[in-house]
Amino acid sequence: MNWLLPGFLVGGALVGLPVILHFLRRKPKTLVRFPSLRFLGETAIRDTRKHRLRRWLTLALRCLIIALLAAAFARPFWVAADAAHRRVMIVAVDNSMSMQAGDRWADRKQWALRQLGELQEGDQAGVLLMNPTPTWLVPISNDLAHGRDAVQQSQPGFEKTSYSAALRFAGEMLALNPAGEKVLVWMADEQWLGWRDVKIEQALPAGVKIRFAEAAPEPKRQAAITAAHIEMDGEKQSLAINVRLYRPEKEERKLTVSDGDRVLETRVIKLSAGENKIIIPLPADVPASSAGFRISMEADELPADDTAWVSRAEMSAHPVWLDQTAEVDFLKHALQSTRRLNAGAMEPSALPPSDWPQGGVAILRDASSFQTDRAARLEKFLRAGGGAWIFVDGTKAQADWLSTHGVQIKARILPIVDEEPMHLRDWDPEHPVLGGFRDESLLPLMQVEFYRGFDLKGDNLVPVARWPDGGIALAEISVGSGRIFLAGMPLDRKATNWPALPSFVPFVHQTVRWLGSVAAKEADWRVGDTIPLAGEGTWRVLDSPVQAVERRVSGSVRAEAPGLYEFLAGEKKTFFAVNIPTEESDLRPWQNMDQLLALESKEHATQSRAAVAPPIRLSNEAAEARQRLWSWLLALCAAGMLAELALANRTTM
Repeated sequence: MNWLLPGFLVGGALVGLPVILHFLRRKPKTLVRFPSLRFLGETAIRDTRKHRLRRWLTLALRCLIIALLAAAFARPFWVAADAAHRRVMIVAVDNSMSMQAGDRWADRKQWALRQLGELQEGDQAGVLLMNPTPTWLVPISNDLAHGRDAVQQSQPGFEKTSYSAALRFAGEMLALNPAGEKVLVWMADEQWLGWRDVKIEQALPAGVKIRFAEAAPEPKRQAAITAAHIEMDGEKQSLAINVRLYRPEKEERKLTVSDGDRVLETRVIKLSAGENKIIIPLPADVPASSAGFRISMEADELPADDTAWVSRAEMSAHPVWLDQTAEVDFLKHALQSTRRLNAGAMEPSALPPSDWPQGGVAILRDASSFQTDRAARLEKFLRAGGGAWIFVDGTKAQADWLSTHGVQIKARILPIVDEEPMHLRDWDPEHPVLGGFRDESLLPLMQVEFYRGFDLKGDNLVPVARWPDGGIALAEISVGSGRIFLAGMPLDRKATNWPALPSFVPFVHQTVRWLGSVAAKEADWRVGDTIPLAGEGTWRVLDSPVQAVERRVSGSVRAEAPGLYEFLAGEKKTFFAVNIPTEESDLRPWQNMDQLLALESKEHATQSRAAVAPPIRLSNEAAEARQRLWSWLLALCAAGMLAELALANRTTM
């Protein structure tokens, strides 16, 4: 037994008061002879003894009442009685962009607050943000008000929905808690995108219960601007805009193109279900200093994807360097084909003999590019934010250099001459190098034949395309502030027929643009991407639905909201357009909600799992408030007073 206010126990000393009063009431005995008492007999003697016993019982009850009253005011509690009976609840908050649709956010917030309202003093609660990675808004604690305030004040963002990591993290945290009841409150809209990567057959830890709100219905009116970029036709510029209509089957929308506060074009567009491409010519009088353009449609149930931004390309040549090759230089011819463009042409030249300036792209195919002197220049160039395209040929110098950056290569050669050639598959359609194919089919890329190639292996590789057996063929890797695009094949006619195919030239153009300085302005950046920057400078918002203060950044910056941004490094300005993840606009709910009930384990929780972490004990105040032992003591005190009153009346008769 413990006491919250032990000072009141001193009041127990007042039990001496009724004892003192009891003895003060006793009068000296005086013997008076009264002859008639002899006729009372044994009955009178027995009544006197009963009267004396009642007085002693009355005295004991009075002392007990005072002791119980002092104990009640001292607020007793049991330390060991809290953990097995309390509850712990984690609210997992889906802060993805889809939660902005209609009333989804408001409805699910109120539902989550009702779940938290079930908790009592002494229970525990935590609030977890799901995206982009599980992050505590409020760690598990006894402060229930803090948890409710966090849910009340939270807002949805622009991230892509992902449930898997948050589901497993919250389950593990609940499993480690010693509480008797463990509940995961799933504050989400149950979008299909979030559940598609979750292994539903893998249940949560034993003892963890999960609560779902009703799945949000699919909106009746939903369209999204999925892509936008500038197209060149000689000196004329146009905006190519992709709009995807989800519901209804056909609809008309008003589309507006703006340059800052100036409206350049307003038109009504007719949309059909699926992808719709709209071309809007840009006026010739758009100033060269313009940062970019905002494209917006009239809002539907999800306004966040009804606006997109395009940064204004810096229409000037940028350096592209090629090492020497003994073969026909297909890359050089592909790059020189941009000469017909009046702006943004790429003129390849030989690698500089000294340090390579920033802002260029180095294309490396020969083993000499990885010898001691050039390897040092390449390393310095990449660390400063440069971009390189490396074609793997299996030479020792190249393999050794790649291994220092965590990349291993393994040759793959067709065992039989007449065997079917290899083809690339599993292309990542969202990668910027496929920007030139975004409105077309990827079939031409999957028809390219390869007779020789290399498997790329490494923990830091980001696959772009794979070989038929799943080995990585094309990949991206970061080195310092720079980027490398790795091609797991040499570029000669003995290894592939790609240079002779129509898909080769646009792929080369887009890859070089992505690696170079122009790519930094024209790349199709999405919320959640890490944008590489050339050096240190100031990052600020030019146009966005979310206001943010400018900040100093170095090397890279993570895009957290859509909009048009400026990066100022010294006197040089670079503009970036960031748009929402395209998949997030598909608001279909998970079709089989009953399937999600399998996430609850049918096994009973074991004590061994909770023993991994030390038990979290309630505070004294929380334990005492939960047990309320003082109310029982007061009840006993009231019963004692009634008994004392009855006995006291009998003793005075």
